[in-house]
Amino acid sequence: MQTIRIDIEESKVDILLNLLSHLKEDIIKSYSVSPKIDDNLSLDPYFYERQKRLKQLREEVHSGQMPMHDFNTSMDELIEELKS
Repeated sequence: MQTIRIDIEESKVDILLNLLSHLKEDIIKSYSVSPKIDDNLSLDPYFYERQKRLKQLREEVHSGQMPMHDFNTSMDELIEELKS
């Protein structure tokens, strides 16, 4: 028996699993899906959570769901407020 390791993008896992499920039963004895273990996770255990949140924030900014503030306008307002 041989073991094959396949690295695949997370978004394509469903496609691969669908292909595997449609193969003849006698071709594949068993298979499992496991995430790639990143050595840096020992240094930063919350990396993937923060990455997911940053991706979500970026999408909100690009879609216009998150309001953006002009730096110069905000600073001008702050300076005027401090003067008074």
